[in-house]
Amino acid sequence: NELIAPGEPMRPAQVYDSNSRILADALVELGAEPREFGIVRDDAPALREALRRAMAETDLVLLSGGTSKGEGDLCYRVVSELKNPGIVAHGVALKPGKPLCLAAHEGKGVVILPGFPTSAIFTFHEFVAPVVQRLAGRRLAGRRPEVGEVVQATMAVKSNSEIGRTEYLLVGLVRTETGLSAFPMGKG
Repeated sequence: NELIAPGEPMRPAQVYDSNSRILADALVELGAEPREFGIVRDDAPALREALRRAMAETDLVLLSGGTSKGEGDLCYRVVSELKNPGIVAHGVALKPGKPLCLAAHEGKGVVILPGFPTSAIFTFHEFVAPVVQRLAGRRLAGRRPEVGEVVQATMAVKSNSEIGRTEYLLVGLVRTETGLSAFPMGKG
């Protein structure tokens, strides 16, 4: 699959790059100034150069996709070359978002978010947003500022999850006579 930038026409086997826009907007909401370095093709030297440039020009680097251990996944391989300390976590007990990769190199953070958009935004809010707030000098309050209104709802149907893993579900909220009911919107 080949990523295409927003506004470009799609051809067969291409994937629209929605993550860069979603993540840039989430960073702006936190008071950060995102810099987009564009799409990098699946080529280790090109990715190394883009990562080097991004690390030289920013406080924190976010990559999206290529974090699993599949044959074509290059991001985690290139990031694994970083030292001092390098990769500190690769995979978390979170669904969606398990293949997250967290690294640092000489005081600069590097995060490889999953490529799947839902996983990318969940892991961003769980792991990256607090770091961005700290870098901006903001105190972390009891409730994260990126979270909107919090409401209580009752699950309308039973939902199973794996023991030991935090799982987020996208739900539709329906007002009933007894309050709000949450209906899971499915997986994937």
